Amino acid sequence: MVEERSEDMPDLEMIEQAVDAEIKTDKKMARQVKLHICHCYSGKRLREIGERFGVSDSGVTQASRRIDDKQKTDKNLKKLILRIIENLKM
Repeated sequence: MVEERSEDMPDLEMIEQAVDAEIKTDKKMARQVKLHICHCYSGKRLREIGERFGVSDSGVTQASRRIDDKQKTDKNLKKLILRIIENLKM
């Protein structure tokens, strides 16, 4: 089993704050981006992320996949996500 290096990864609260600082008006988009970044970059288990956002494990995965697909065609969304990740110092 690979050991997670959670000290190098942002916690869920940090991710939420970073997304809220960048996305102020579109709450639905902010939530989806939070789920995506938490899923891809926090090192937390799906269950823990899902409990924080009130969705199932598969809901976390599905929301993350949707944002990942969307950023492939939406350059502004991709830049936004990259900026958030950079702000988190990852």
